Amino acid sequence: MSIFISNKSLIKTIDAPPSKSVAQRVLLASTLSSFELEINNIGASDDVLNILQICKQLGAKINQLNNKVLIKGKENTPNTHLNVGESGLGVRLTVPIASTYNREFIINGHGSLLKRPLVQFASFLPKMGVDILFKNQHLPITISGKLQGGNYTVDGSLSSQYISGLLMALPLVNKNSTLVVKSPTSTPYIDITLDILDFFNIEIEHQNYKVYHIKGNQTYLPSKSQFTVEGDWSGASFWVVYGLIQKKITINGLSPNSHQADKAILDVVKQVGGTFQWKQNQLSITSNQLKPFEFDANHCPDLFPSLVTLAAAIKGTSIIRGVKRLFYKESNRAVTLQKEFSKLGLKIILEDDLMLIKGKGSLLSASVDSNNDHRIAMSLAIATLLTPNGITINHPNCVKKSYPNFWLNFN
Repeated sequence: MSIFISNKSLIKTIDAPPSKSVAQRVLLASTLSSFELEINNIGASDDVLNILQICKQLGAKINQLNNKVLIKGKENTPNTHLNVGESGLGVRLTVPIASTYNREFIINGHGSLLKRPLVQFASFLPKMGVDILFKNQHLPITISGKLQGGNYTVDGSLSSQYISGLLMALPLVNKNSTLVVKSPTSTPYIDITLDILDFFNIEIEHQNYKVYHIKGNQTYLPSKSQFTVEGDWSGASFWVVYGLIQKKITINGLSPNSHQADKAILDVVKQVGGTFQWKQNQLSITSNQLKPFEFDANHCPDLFPSLVTLAAAIKGTSIIRGVKRLFYKESNRAVTLQKEFSKLGLKIILEDDLMLIKGKGSLLSASVDSNNDHRIAMSLAIATLLTPNGITINHPNCVKKSYPNFWLNFN
């Protein structure tokens, strides 16, 4: 399947999609609570729908009506087989959480997730009392035994999601824990996890994301009966770039106080010469003459695709750091971005941990491929603004992973 995106798009106002990062965390946290919670604005992304299934499989009672969910954990006996779909965050949260149930689970997924290595689990779970079995460090994973508290050191350089999973699980064990994290990355995502845990009255202290002190025998107790998922900065970043290219856009539903890592796109807005203004949860982007930028994306690697499109719109060389964080996404995003944007006439150079984009201010019209990567598809869609006759994108349905309504916004 393919979709043609015209270069004639004139979008002035757009609603940000719900944050799947926040939604997945609050849904799983609710599964660990015996108190009912109403969660609003969960969205319909594949990752969130798969986590809803995990919550049911872990014994939660769920009533869903449109964009709202009523969820109460610990209502039913957990299944022994869990399926996280294609969610990398989902598997990295679910495995530690499931290990607190003291029973055997087989955890599987599908699609690109089956190709993503999960070697980190083998490096720390056995030391924590959990037996783990998997083939070649990929799904499916079989776990048994019960997670134990204690003093542990884990590597945080590959992904903060492993740390988030442990932070959600360790408060439930019967002993206090100290978790030392070597080379922490993507710490804004840790802040999201800590915010959710605070909402459920889980106490965790930390020193600069490197040492965490976690009390055992805690209880997940929501501080309110309702929770509303905020807008997603990852999805909104593409519209920020759209606004910079088209000189103006207003994006609704974002929080100016968000801890989401991809809010850092606003730093790039200022650097390229654009401006932004807040009116409550409404963000307005304006621009005039754009200039090249340099940006460190180590803590927000999901911004790479949108920033490549932005760099293509600017004459000169822009530089993004953090390429090594792209190797194990839905695709190897560094190579995929280089390959697909080269079809549009853009030169991208990869030098160790640097990506150099030689922007010309315009691109060619061509047929490109998402490589079944939702963020690649969205970056190519915005890039059509720079072409003479639009772009044809193959395999566009992958956007359902995070932003199922994305293509509707171009109609």
